[in-house]
Order: sequence, then C-alpha cells, then structure tokens
Amino acid sequence: MLGDQDLTVPAKMLDFYSLQHKLIAHNIANAQVKDFHRLEASFDKEFFEAIQQGRIEDIKNAKFIVKEESRPGVSQETEVVNMTKNKLLFDAFAQIANFRLRMLRSAIGGQ
Repeated sequence: MLGDQDLTVPAKMLDFYSLQHKLIAHNIANAQVKDFHRLEASFDKEFFEAIQQGRIEDIKNAKFIVKEESRPGVSQETEVVNMTKNKLLFDAFAQIANFRLRMLRSAIGGQ
C-alpha cells in the first residue's frame, strides 16, 4: 500500500503511547490502594528488530507487553511526570504522522 512504510511506525507508536497513557491514569487512580502494583507497557524485543530490518508486517503485528511492578506502591508525582513525558512523545509521533500524510497527499497531487 502506498505510504504504508511511512506511517507504520508512527501509527504503532501512537497506539503504544495511548495505551501507556491509560495505564498511567490507572496507576494514578489506584495510588492510594494498599498493595497496588503499578502497570507499565513495553514492546517485545522483536519489535525493535523489525524496525531495524524494515519488516513492516512484523511492526504492524507487534504486541505490547503490560507488566506489573514486583513491588507495590505508586508515587503520584512520578506518575504525573510520566504522563507529561508520555503526552510529549505522543504529540511528537502525531506530528510525524501528520507530516508524512501531508507529504503523501502532495505526492499524489492533493493539497
């Protein structure tokens, strides 16, 4: 598909940071719950190998891993910082995707 390679990574990263945002919000909401273990998302190592090798289908099909920390406890302050960082990364990949979409439209004679 035209432009598939240009949008695959930003789209996957937007999905990832969206999930991470939900997990951070969940952590904040449960910070006062006794013995609550914070949750965090990550990619498996195959995702990074697929990016390095340009295996588009493997990038598209990559799964996110949701891990529970081994020790209970959540710092609301740390989670707010994580949410801010997460939002900045989400916004950066949204801008990358938007730029690439504009390039594709321009290449096919759109506006």
